[in-house]
Amino acid sequence: MKIQTLISTAIASVTAAGLVYAGVVHIPYRSHLLEHAPIVVYGEPSLPPILVRAKRSFFLDARFAGPFDRANPGRAVPVSLTQYCLQGTTRRGRYVRPGIVAADPRVFPLARYVEVFLGKEYIGRFLVDDTGKNVIGPTLDIWTEDCSQARRFGRKWGHAVLVARGQK
Repeated sequence: MKIQTLISTAIASVTAAGLVYAGVVHIPYRSHLLEHAPIVVYGEPSLPPILVRAKRSFFLDARFAGPFDRANPGRAVPVSLTQYCLQGTTRRGRYVRPGIVAADPRVFPLARYVEVFLGKEYIGRFLVDDTGKNVIGPTLDIWTEDCSQARRFGRKWGHAVLVARGQK
């Protein structure tokens, strides 16, 4: 009788694992396979799924905005920092120059200033004047004249603070 209980338990677990071939359950038992017709196993009904939502904040500090939230003046937004050296005009139709950055306009609006920090080090105040196809989400691409400097800079992590209108 114990072997029958063992086989029934094994059949239930094997059936749940999907080891059914041609309508027959194949159970490895010692050196050979036991074949048994599939059985239906009834159990307690499962609980309904629970939806768990993460905090919108990128960091656990309330001063930081989430990764795709629009930046608000005075709030630090964690950003990925890169540099670019392309020549020509910006999204706003002006020539590229030192002091501008490319940003995703969904996060940092065009024609606004941002103060950029690399860790605790203050990098400077930049005008959001350009966009780019690789500038998605909380990313700032700082313009530089030197392309080798842009490659050496790579990608770094910092934060940016949108400056309120009227502040210079």
